Amino acid sequence: MKKIKILYTINFVTNGGPSRVLLNQIYNLDKKIFDISLMTIIDENDTEIISDLKSYGIKVYELKVPKNIVGAIIKRSEIINTVININPNIIHSHGIVTSIILSSKKIKCKRVTTIHNNIYEDYKSTYGKIKGNFIARVHLNSLKKFDYIFCCSKTSYDVIKNKFYNITYIRNGVDVPHFKQEKKDKIRNKIRKKLNIPKEAIIYCYCGVLNRRKRVRELVEMFNDTLKENEYFILIGDGAEYNDIKSIIKNKNILMLGFKKNVYDYFISSDIYTSNSSSEGFSISIIEALSCNLLLLLSNISSHRECFEIDKKQYIGEIYDSSNFDRKKLIVSQFLKRNKMTNEFYKRNLSGKVMTKRYEKYYKELVNSEKNQC
Repeated sequence: MKKIKILYTINFVTNGGPSRVLLNQIYNLDKKIFDISLMTIIDENDTEIISDLKSYGIKVYELKVPKNIVGAIIKRSEIINTVININPNIIHSHGIVTSIILSSKKIKCKRVTTIHNNIYEDYKSTYGKIKGNFIARVHLNSLKKFDYIFCCSKTSYDVIKNKFYNITYIRNGVDVPHFKQEKKDKIRNKIRKKLNIPKEAIIYCYCGVLNRRKRVRELVEMFNDTLKENEYFILIGDGAEYNDIKSIIKNKNILMLGFKKNVYDYFISSDIYTSNSSSEGFSISIIEALSCNLLLLLSNISSHRECFEIDKKQYIGEIYDSSNFDRKKLIVSQFLKRNKMTNEFYKRNLSGKVMTKRYEKYYKELVNSEKNQC
Protein backbone atom coordinates (compact mmCIF):
# COMPACT_ATOMS: atom_id res chain seq x y z
CA MET A 1 0.00 0.00 0.00
CA LYS A 2 1.32 3.41 -0.99
CA LYS A 3 2.02 5.59 2.05
CA ILE A 4 0.30 8.92 2.62
CA LYS A 5 2.91 11.67 2.34
CA ILE A 6 2.37 14.27 5.02
CA LEU A 7 4.42 17.44 5.40
CA TYR A 8 4.29 19.28 8.72
CA THR A 9 5.27 22.95 8.72
CA ILE A 10 6.03 25.30 11.60
CA ASN A 11 8.00 28.51 12.10
CA PHE A 12 10.64 26.71 14.18
CA VAL A 13 10.88 23.79 16.61
CA THR A 14 11.58 24.24 20.31
CA ASN A 15 10.69 22.34 23.46
CA GLY A 16 7.47 24.19 24.20
CA GLY A 17 3.93 25.06 23.14
CA PRO A 18 2.85 24.23 19.56
CA SER A 19 6.17 22.47 18.90
CA ARG A 20 5.39 19.91 21.58
CA VAL A 21 2.02 19.18 19.99
CA LEU A 22 3.54 18.85 16.52
CA LEU A 23 6.32 16.54 17.78
CA ASN A 24 3.76 14.30 19.45
CA GLN A 25 1.87 14.09 16.15
CA ILE A 26 5.07 13.10 14.34
CA TYR A 27 6.21 10.48 16.85
CA ASN A 28 2.77 8.89 17.27
CA LEU A 29 1.71 8.67 13.60
CA ASP A 30 1.48 5.15 12.20
CA LYS A 31 4.69 4.85 10.14
CA LYS A 32 3.24 1.95 8.15
CA ILE A 33 0.64 4.33 6.72
CA PHE A 34 2.36 7.74 6.70
CA ASP A 35 5.57 9.05 5.11
CA ILE A 36 6.46 12.03 7.31
CA SER A 37 8.44 15.20 6.58
CA LEU A 38 8.93 18.44 8.51
CA MET A 39 9.67 21.89 7.10
CA THR A 40 10.75 24.73 9.41
CA ILE A 41 10.99 28.30 8.19
CA ILE A 42 12.72 30.48 10.77
CA ASP A 43 16.32 29.95 11.84
CA GLU A 44 15.65 29.26 15.53
CA ASN A 45 15.36 25.48 15.75
CA ASP A 46 16.47 23.51 18.78
CA THR A 47 19.32 21.57 17.16
CA GLU A 48 18.99 18.66 19.59
CA ILE A 49 15.33 18.14 18.67
CA ILE A 50 16.12 18.32 14.94
CA SER A 51 18.88 15.75 15.40
CA ASP A 52 16.48 13.42 17.23
CA LEU A 53 13.91 13.74 14.45
CA LYS A 54 16.46 12.88 11.78
CA SER A 55 17.69 9.88 13.75
CA TYR A 56 14.06 8.74 13.95
CA GLY A 57 13.91 8.75 10.15
CA ILE A 58 12.02 12.02 9.65
CA LYS A 59 13.01 14.09 6.62
CA VAL A 60 13.64 17.65 7.83
CA TYR A 61 13.84 20.73 5.60
CA GLU A 62 15.28 23.79 7.37
CA LEU A 63 14.90 27.01 5.34
CA LYS A 64 16.58 29.18 8.02
CA VAL A 65 14.83 32.47 7.23
CA PRO A 66 15.77 35.38 9.58
CA LYS A 67 13.23 35.95 12.36
CA ASN A 68 11.26 38.81 10.87
CA ILE A 69 8.25 39.25 8.61
CA VAL A 70 10.33 40.77 5.81
CA GLY A 71 12.59 37.71 5.74
CA ALA A 72 9.60 35.40 5.40
CA ILE A 73 8.10 37.51 2.59
CA ILE A 74 11.40 37.56 0.67
CA LYS A 75 11.69 33.77 0.97
CA ARG A 76 8.04 33.13 0.17
CA SER A 77 8.70 31.73 -3.31
CA GLU A 78 11.45 29.47 -1.99
CA ILE A 79 9.13 28.13 0.71
CA ILE A 80 6.34 27.44 -1.78
CA ASN A 81 8.72 25.78 -4.25
CA THR A 82 10.10 23.57 -1.48
CA VAL A 83 6.59 22.34 -0.75
CA ILE A 84 5.90 21.68 -4.44
CA ASN A 85 9.15 19.71 -4.76
CA ILE A 86 8.38 17.62 -1.68
CA ASN A 87 5.04 16.79 -3.33
CA PRO A 88 3.02 15.75 -0.24
CA ASN A 89 -0.54 14.48 -0.15
CA ILE A 90 -1.25 16.67 2.87
CA ILE A 91 0.38 19.74 4.39
CA HIS A 92 -0.32 20.31 8.08
CA SER A 93 0.72 23.80 9.19
CA HIS A 94 1.22 25.12 12.70
CA GLY A 95 1.45 28.88 13.24
CA ILE A 96 0.32 32.05 11.49
CA VAL A 97 3.38 32.60 9.25
CA THR A 98 3.28 29.14 7.68
CA SER A 99 -0.50 29.30 7.33
CA ILE A 100 -0.37 32.58 5.42
CA ILE A 101 2.42 31.49 3.09
CA LEU A 102 0.93 28.05 2.42
CA SER A 103 -2.43 29.52 1.49
CA SER A 104 -0.89 30.23 -1.94
CA LYS A 105 -2.91 29.12 -4.97
CA LYS A 106 0.25 27.51 -6.36
CA ILE A 107 -0.08 24.74 -3.78
CA LYS A 108 -2.62 22.19 -5.00
CA CYS A 109 -2.48 19.42 -2.39
CA LYS A 110 -4.67 19.06 0.69
CA ARG A 111 -4.03 21.63 3.40
CA VAL A 112 -4.89 21.49 7.08
CA THR A 113 -3.83 23.67 9.97
CA THR A 114 -4.00 23.74 13.74
CA ILE A 115 -4.99 26.93 15.58
CA HIS A 116 -3.13 27.04 18.89
CA ASN A 117 -4.70 30.11 20.42
CA ASN A 118 -7.75 32.22 20.96
CA ILE A 119 -7.12 34.30 17.84
CA TYR A 120 -8.75 37.57 18.91
CA GLU A 121 -7.71 37.61 22.57
CA ASP A 122 -4.11 36.48 22.05
CA TYR A 123 -3.26 38.80 19.15
CA LYS A 124 -4.86 41.74 20.94
CA SER A 125 -2.93 40.94 24.12
CA THR A 126 0.38 40.50 22.27
CA TYR A 127 0.21 43.28 19.67
CA GLY A 128 -2.37 45.75 20.99
CA LYS A 129 -5.95 46.27 19.82
CA ILE A 130 -5.40 47.80 16.35
CA LYS A 131 -2.46 45.70 15.22
CA GLY A 132 -3.89 42.60 16.91
CA ASN A 133 -7.22 42.89 15.08
CA PHE A 134 -5.40 43.37 11.77
CA ILE A 135 -3.26 40.25 12.31
CA ALA A 136 -6.35 38.27 13.31
CA ARG A 137 -8.08 39.27 10.06
CA VAL A 138 -5.05 38.31 7.97
CA HIS A 139 -4.81 34.93 9.72
CA LEU A 140 -8.52 34.21 9.35
CA ASN A 141 -8.46 35.18 5.67
CA SER A 142 -5.59 32.73 5.00
CA LEU A 143 -7.61 29.91 6.57
CA LYS A 144 -10.17 30.10 3.76
CA LYS A 145 -7.70 28.25 1.54
CA PHE A 146 -7.45 25.24 3.86
CA ASP A 147 -9.34 21.96 3.51
CA TYR A 148 -9.62 21.53 7.26
CA ILE A 149 -9.08 23.79 10.25
CA PHE A 150 -8.39 22.18 13.61
CA CYS A 151 -8.57 24.15 16.84
CA CYS A 152 -6.55 22.98 19.84
CA SER A 153 -9.58 23.21 22.14
CA LYS A 154 -13.33 23.64 22.08
CA THR A 155 -12.74 27.11 23.51
CA SER A 156 -10.68 28.31 20.54
CA TYR A 157 -13.11 26.52 18.20
CA ASP A 158 -16.13 28.37 19.64
CA VAL A 159 -14.47 31.73 18.88
CA ILE A 160 -14.29 31.20 15.10
CA LYS A 161 -16.60 28.24 14.35
CA ASN A 162 -19.21 30.42 12.67
CA LYS A 163 -16.70 31.71 10.11
CA PHE A 164 -15.92 28.34 8.49
CA TYR A 165 -17.81 25.20 7.48
CA ASN A 166 -14.72 22.94 7.55
CA ILE A 167 -13.66 23.45 11.15
CA THR A 168 -13.53 21.24 14.23
CA TYR A 169 -11.43 20.83 17.35
CA ILE A 170 -8.97 18.24 18.58
CA ARG A 171 -7.65 19.01 22.03
CA ASN A 172 -3.90 19.26 22.52
CA GLY A 173 -2.20 16.15 23.78
CA VAL A 174 1.37 15.31 24.79
CA ASP A 175 3.18 12.17 25.86
CA VAL A 176 5.33 12.46 28.95
CA PRO A 177 8.24 10.46 30.39
CA HIS A 178 7.07 7.42 32.35
CA PHE A 179 8.67 6.85 35.75
CA LYS A 180 8.06 4.01 38.18
CA GLN A 181 6.74 5.08 41.57
CA GLU A 182 10.06 4.31 43.24
CA LYS A 183 11.86 6.74 40.93
CA LYS A 184 9.13 9.36 41.39
CA ASP A 185 9.59 9.16 45.15
CA LYS A 186 13.35 9.66 44.76
CA ILE A 187 12.86 12.66 42.46
CA ARG A 188 10.29 14.19 44.81
CA ASN A 189 12.55 13.84 47.82
CA LYS A 190 15.60 15.10 45.92
CA ILE A 191 13.93 18.29 44.67
CA ARG A 192 12.31 19.07 48.01
CA LYS A 193 15.65 18.63 49.76
CA LYS A 194 17.30 20.89 47.17
CA LEU A 195 14.66 23.58 47.76
CA ASN A 196 14.66 23.06 51.54
CA ILE A 197 10.96 22.17 51.52
CA PRO A 198 9.67 19.61 54.07
CA LYS A 199 8.41 16.26 52.74
CA GLU A 200 4.94 16.79 54.17
CA ALA A 201 4.50 20.36 52.86
CA ILE A 202 2.03 21.20 50.08
CA ILE A 203 3.66 22.63 46.96
CA TYR A 204 1.72 24.75 44.45
CA CYS A 205 3.55 25.30 41.19
CA TYR A 206 3.31 27.40 38.05
CA CYS A 207 5.32 26.67 34.90
CA GLY A 208 5.40 28.96 31.90
CA VAL A 209 6.31 32.34 30.52
CA LEU A 210 6.14 35.35 32.84
CA ASN A 211 4.22 37.95 30.86
CA ARG A 212 1.17 40.15 31.07
CA ARG A 213 -1.25 37.60 29.62
CA LYS A 214 -0.34 35.01 32.24
CA ARG A 215 -1.04 37.42 35.15
CA VAL A 216 1.61 35.80 37.33
CA ARG A 217 2.16 39.02 39.26
CA GLU A 218 -1.45 38.90 40.49
CA LEU A 219 -1.06 35.21 41.32
CA VAL A 220 1.98 35.96 43.47
CA GLU A 221 0.05 38.69 45.27
CA MET A 222 -2.71 36.21 46.12
CA PHE A 223 -0.19 33.67 47.40
CA ASN A 224 1.57 36.41 49.39
CA ASP A 225 -1.60 36.73 51.46
CA THR A 226 -2.78 33.12 51.64
CA LEU A 227 0.19 30.74 51.96
CA LYS A 228 0.24 28.87 55.24
CA GLU A 229 3.38 27.74 57.04
CA ASN A 230 3.29 24.26 55.49
CA GLU A 231 2.57 25.56 51.95
CA TYR A 232 4.97 26.66 49.21
CA PHE A 233 4.54 28.23 45.79
CA ILE A 234 7.24 27.62 43.17
CA LEU A 235 7.46 29.47 39.85
CA ILE A 236 9.27 27.83 36.93
CA GLY A 237 9.96 29.97 33.89
CA ASP A 238 11.28 33.27 32.65
CA GLY A 239 9.96 36.28 30.78
CA ALA A 240 9.57 40.02 30.56
CA GLU A 241 8.03 40.35 34.03
CA TYR A 242 10.56 38.22 35.91
CA ASN A 243 12.24 41.05 37.84
CA ASP A 244 8.96 42.86 38.50
CA ILE A 245 7.39 39.69 39.95
CA LYS A 246 10.47 38.94 42.02
CA SER A 247 10.33 42.43 43.55
CA ILE A 248 6.80 41.99 44.95
CA ILE A 249 7.36 38.64 46.72
CA LYS A 250 6.72 39.09 50.45
CA ASN A 251 6.24 35.51 51.56
CA LYS A 252 9.39 33.45 52.20
CA ASN A 253 7.60 30.34 50.93
CA ILE A 254 7.37 31.70 47.38
CA LEU A 255 10.33 30.57 45.29
CA MET A 256 11.25 31.82 41.80
CA LEU A 257 13.32 29.12 40.12
CA GLY A 258 13.73 30.55 36.61
CA PHE A 259 13.93 28.39 33.50
CA LYS A 260 14.36 24.66 34.10
CA LYS A 261 14.97 21.89 31.59
CA ASN A 262 13.85 19.14 33.99
CA VAL A 263 10.32 20.50 34.42
CA TYR A 264 8.86 17.05 35.12
CA ASP A 265 11.04 16.71 38.22
CA TYR A 266 9.39 19.82 39.65
CA PHE A 267 5.91 18.66 38.67
CA ILE A 268 6.54 15.30 40.34
CA SER A 269 7.72 17.15 43.45
CA SER A 270 4.58 19.33 43.58
CA ASP A 271 0.97 18.69 44.56
CA ILE A 272 -1.19 21.35 42.89
CA TYR A 273 -0.70 23.15 39.58
CA THR A 274 -1.97 26.71 39.37
CA SER A 275 -2.44 29.24 36.60
CA ASN A 276 -3.90 32.74 36.62
CA SER A 277 -3.77 33.21 32.83
CA SER A 278 -6.22 35.60 31.16
CA SER A 279 -6.26 33.63 27.88
CA GLU A 280 -5.15 30.19 26.67
CA GLY A 281 -5.59 27.91 23.69
CA PHE A 282 -5.24 24.68 25.65
CA SER A 283 -2.32 24.76 28.07
CA ILE A 284 0.41 22.14 27.65
CA SER A 285 1.57 22.77 31.22
CA ILE A 286 -1.86 21.79 32.54
CA ILE A 287 -1.74 18.55 30.55
CA GLU A 288 1.74 17.80 31.90
CA ALA A 289 0.61 18.56 35.46
CA LEU A 290 -2.32 16.16 35.14
CA SER A 291 0.00 13.47 33.79
CA CYS A 292 2.12 13.86 36.95
CA ASN A 293 -1.00 13.38 39.10
CA LEU A 294 -1.29 16.99 40.24
CA LEU A 295 -4.60 18.63 41.07
CA LEU A 296 -5.50 21.96 39.42
CA LEU A 297 -6.23 25.44 40.75
CA LEU A 298 -7.04 27.57 37.71
CA SER A 299 -8.35 31.03 36.89
CA ASN A 300 -11.90 31.35 35.64
CA ILE A 301 -11.42 31.52 31.86
CA SER A 302 -13.11 29.45 29.17
CA SER A 303 -10.18 27.17 28.26
CA HIS A 304 -9.58 26.37 31.94
CA ARG A 305 -13.26 25.59 32.48
CA GLU A 306 -13.08 23.31 29.46
CA CYS A 307 -10.59 21.07 31.30
CA PHE A 308 -13.23 20.39 33.94
CA GLU A 309 -15.96 19.74 31.38
CA ILE A 310 -14.13 16.85 29.68
CA ASP A 311 -15.17 14.39 32.40
CA LYS A 312 -17.31 15.85 35.15
CA LYS A 313 -17.33 12.56 37.06
CA GLN A 314 -13.69 12.89 38.04
CA TYR A 315 -12.43 15.54 40.42
CA ILE A 316 -9.34 17.29 39.09
CA GLY A 317 -9.35 20.56 41.04
CA GLU A 318 -11.03 23.95 41.29
CA ILE A 319 -11.70 27.07 39.21
CA TYR A 320 -11.27 30.34 41.12
CA ASP A 321 -11.58 34.07 40.72
CA SER A 322 -10.03 36.86 42.79
CA SER A 323 -12.92 36.89 45.27
CA ASN A 324 -12.73 33.21 46.25
CA PHE A 325 -9.09 32.23 45.69
CA ASP A 326 -8.37 31.43 49.34
CA ARG A 327 -11.51 29.28 49.70
CA LYS A 328 -10.89 27.34 46.47
CA LYS A 329 -7.25 26.88 47.42
CA LEU A 330 -8.37 25.33 50.71
CA ILE A 331 -10.79 22.95 48.96
CA VAL A 332 -8.10 21.64 46.63
CA SER A 333 -5.55 21.23 49.43
CA GLN A 334 -8.04 19.22 51.51
CA PHE A 335 -8.70 16.91 48.57
CA LEU A 336 -5.00 15.91 48.52
CA LYS A 337 -5.71 13.59 51.44
CA ARG A 338 -8.01 11.49 49.23
CA ASN A 339 -7.05 9.10 46.45
CA LYS A 340 -6.52 11.33 43.42
CA MET A 341 -5.89 9.84 39.97
CA THR A 342 -5.59 12.78 37.59
CA ASN A 343 -2.96 10.87 35.60
CA GLU A 344 -5.69 8.40 34.59
CA PHE A 345 -7.80 11.36 33.43
CA TYR A 346 -4.80 12.46 31.35
CA LYS A 347 -4.29 9.03 29.79
CA ARG A 348 -7.93 8.75 28.72
CA ASN A 349 -8.26 12.24 27.28
CA LEU A 350 -5.07 14.25 26.75
CA SER A 351 -2.16 12.00 25.80
CA GLY A 352 -0.25 12.46 22.56
CA LYS A 353 -1.43 9.04 21.37
CA VAL A 354 -5.10 9.91 21.88
CA MET A 355 -4.68 13.24 20.05
CA THR A 356 -2.79 11.74 17.10
CA LYS A 357 -5.35 8.97 16.52
CA ARG A 358 -7.98 11.69 16.10
CA TYR A 359 -5.84 13.51 13.53
CA GLU A 360 -5.11 10.28 11.64
CA LYS A 361 -8.82 9.78 11.03
CA TYR A 362 -9.08 13.14 9.24
CA TYR A 363 -5.87 12.59 7.24
CA LYS A 364 -7.23 9.34 5.84
CA GLU A 365 -10.59 10.88 5.02
CA LEU A 366 -8.96 13.76 3.14
CA VAL A 367 -6.78 11.53 0.99
CA ASN A 368 -9.58 9.07 0.29
CA SER A 369 -12.00 11.83 -0.67
CA GLU A 370 -9.84 13.05 -3.54
CA LYS A 371 -6.50 11.72 -4.79
CA ASN A 372 -5.06 15.17 -5.41
CA GLN A 373 -1.31 15.72 -5.36
CA CYS A 374 0.78 18.88 -5.54
